[in-house]
Amino acid sequence: MKLSRLLLAAGLLFSIKTLSGQDIHYTLFNMAPLTLNPALAGAYEGTARIGGIYRNQWFTVTDLSTPTVYLDAPIIRGFRKQDWVGVGLNMFQDKAGSQRLTTNGGLLTASYHLSLDKRSRNVLTLGAQYGRVSRNINFRKILSEGNNFNSNVNDTDFPNDEERSGQYTDVGVGLMFRSKFEGGGSLELGARMLHIGAQNFQSFAGGGPMGGGGQQSREANLGAHARVNFPLNEKWSAEPTAFWQTTAGGGNEIQLQAWAIHHLKTDINLRMGLGYRNSDAAKILFGIDYKDLRAAVAYDLNVSSANTITNYQGGFEIAAYYIIKIYKKPVLKPAILCPRL
Repeated sequence: MKLSRLLLAAGLLFSIKTLSGQDIHYTLFNMAPLTLNPALAGAYEGTARIGGIYRNQWFTVTDLSTPTVYLDAPIIRGFRKQDWVGVGLNMFQDKAGSQRLTTNGGLLTASYHLSLDKRSRNVLTLGAQYGRVSRNINFRKILSEGNNFNSNVNDTDFPNDEERSGQYTDVGVGLMFRSKFEGGGSLELGARMLHIGAQNFQSFAGGGPMGGGGQQSREANLGAHARVNFPLNEKWSAEPTAFWQTTAGGGNEIQLQAWAIHHLKTDINLRMGLGYRNSDAAKILFGIDYKDLRAAVAYDLNVSSANTITNYQGGFEIAAYYIIKIYKKPVLKPAILCPRL
């Protein structure tokens, strides 16, 4: 191989190893509840919640897109009348480049919400998640991209098999505590562990110029999140949030956000905020609530040393969810009036 081909192969191998080990992360993490914590399934007032979130990042380097859709609902009462059980379905896809590396997953979630008081103002929740994740890489498309940059790259520099794929079972658990304040506002604290026992799936790194050697295990992902909402006056409230998770290779991702909520009308709120992801990006946040619909957008401005490559471009996100509320109409017994004579 010529030096240019070696550099291309090394760069592609590095990206494959990095992307195959990374976890899905969102700036609007609270808008992807089943990705954030399995204990969030059914953690709201309503009949069902349907939502989705889409992220696209690193436009100038390689296109990375991550859409997620989900549906969850509180379905039945628990062992006590103030407890309840929630279930959910979370489906996601993570694509890098022109479908060079694609990860697809579908996860089922169940949670038990244990009320710590009769009015359910303090609730402790345990959640669990189970599903299958598949990963696929297309070397032919990598070669096509490589040829766009370097005409010296040809098929003989890489293995003959065009695609490789693998699957693994994904298991996660989560714990959460939520509290509603007497004077208004709320508190949410949660912790989770994902990829428990995710072992023996196909590795794309190692075993040749473009990888594909042997099996590997997925590192467990630890995470924690916190959110507090408190009123400032009749028109404004504040909502600081925080999120931490481990990353592949033993690193840590920390996100801090400060939201300000302007109550325009009884059923309309405007949300504005700023945030920061450690050693990576500053964030601009905006959202709106209209009745039972919530929507939000976010933009990450890359401020790390990688900005020389990304040209300060980070990621763009858009998310929304809608809470469906179907209540039984009360049955009123007819009253017979007997007027006095």
